[in-house]
Amino acid sequence: MRSTDWPNQSIHHIALWMPNWLGDVVFALPAVQAVKKRFPDARFTAIVRRPADEFLKHHPAFDSVVRIPYTASDSALAALRFACALRKYHFDLSILFPNAIRAAILSRISGSRFRVGYNTESRGLLLTHAVPATDSRRMHAVDYYYRLAEPLGVEPLSASPLERRFDAVLTEEDVARQKALLDARGLDNTPCLVAVQPGASKPEKRWHAERFGELCRRLVVDQDARIVFLGSKAEAGLIEDVRRFCPPESSVALTGLNMHDVLAVMKNCRFLLANDSGIMNLAAMVGTPVVAIFGPGNVLTTDPVIASEKKEVVTKNFPCSPCRHRFFEECEPSANNKPYCLEDISVDEVMAAVQRLLTRV
Repeated sequence: MRSTDWPNQSIHHIALWMPNWLGDVVFALPAVQAVKKRFPDARFTAIVRRPADEFLKHHPAFDSVVRIPYTASDSALAALRFACALRKYHFDLSILFPNAIRAAILSRISGSRFRVGYNTESRGLLLTHAVPATDSRRMHAVDYYYRLAEPLGVEPLSASPLERRFDAVLTEEDVARQKALLDARGLDNTPCLVAVQPGASKPEKRWHAERFGELCRRLVVDQDARIVFLGSKAEAGLIEDVRRFCPPESSVALTGLNMHDVLAVMKNCRFLLANDSGIMNLAAMVGTPVVAIFGPGNVLTTDPVIASEKKEVVTKNFPCSPCRHRFFEECEPSANNKPYCLEDISVDEVMAAVQRLLTRV
């Protein structure tokens, strides 16, 4: 890794190539915030996939956000055209949070003078500052991404525990606006408003819809709760499968919301109940307590970043966990086509976790 005298380098514009997954975008933010303190006068531009752009544009570290316009199914030519179009920004420094060689190629084509990233996929020659690769499965993702900032002279994360926090992306007006909308849907004066997100990136990471439904029913009956179901438009059917277990008029479904609005909705809730997912980490980012259901995911690396008293993680900690998510090459599926690390989590176990959380928040 080449040493650079950064104070003498005239760093005016920094490109942050953000991770592809929502949760990883959250985990990279402490590193971004540290770099912002290191280069307070530089312009910061996030290069990111949707829907993370919808809330990153409100993050104080970023001056601008550029959404990646192509998808994985598009041709390589679309990506190359995008990289060439970035030349107009005259980036002095690029930090590459994705480990793929494509990100290094595109950053090089964009004309960035300095390029910092992990030396993965033999892409070292494309980087001016190649950080030695490390096993991302042995540390929390916040630490993993923060190591990319250390060559720039930021304070080590271990010496700066306050960096395990997130700058505010919501204003009081954002939260109040969503509260007014929730009130208009009949959820005003609710003593226990609960956000529920039953989706996940893969079906094998989703707890059963009927178990979510039974848990929501118990919350309504036992805690006088009201439920706000959150998800994408594609998850509307899944949400209705869960919602049918709830008593009439006890819940609303909000699908397809702008991600910034999702954050403001969750900020109005007492806690979020969710699978291991990006929404789980977004809730933690804005300080909403979390009950998280982990099946094949890695609690060590993706544990929600929030004070311990504000979270409950339900997991079986099987010897094979975490797996590499090659379903079902590494384990046998249950009769319901779920991995047993998720199949064996009962409604009673999650309800007990909810009750523990409710005694603290």
